[in-house]
Amino acid sequence: MKIVGINTSPRKGSNSRIALVKALETAKSKGADTVIYDLNDMNIRTCQADNYCVDNNGKCILDDDLQDVYKSIDEAYGVILATPIYMGNISSLAKIFIDRLHCLLRVDNLRDKKFSIIASQAAIEPPLYEYIKNNLDITSDIFQGIGFELEDVVLLIGNENEEAILNKKDQLDKAVMVGNKITR
Repeated sequence: MKIVGINTSPRKGSNSRIALVKALETAKSKGADTVIYDLNDMNIRTCQADNYCVDNNGKCILDDDLQDVYKSIDEAYGVILATPIYMGNISSLAKIFIDRLHCLLRVDNLRDKKFSIIASQAAIEPPLYEYIKNNLDITSDIFQGIGFELEDVVLLIGNENEEAILNKKDQLDKAVMVGNKITR
């Protein structure tokens, strides 16, 4: 079983990446092969909205580093997307990744693949929290619409500084839970 981690934070010590690594370590301890893609370090372009993939069996016209990610997703049992919350929403890298998944709409083998989201934000205010939770629900709906089976959506709050999560056992435990759930 293979679990693919997609990190969409540009920060090296990001809380969302730390949680993703924790989830993947948990999956690995249960026998899964794991791989992590740090999108900020990759050559990835935005969707060209040319519908090339519609006319070409889901093949994207862009020959960039996302081709390797598509292959890993094809081989995977599950995918975990990790994103920081910026300006009340998922990161721009997460949005680019989601847009580029348009080509997978024509792929039938996603129906059995599990999907989870780990998001980390600085804010702890309830009104903003509800807005962000709504945005994460919309994001999870998109993945379900593509064909993934939603396993989990976890929002970790109050992480303004890099590596803040390292001192928050409850949040690290949530990451472990994600790793456990996606491998069952």
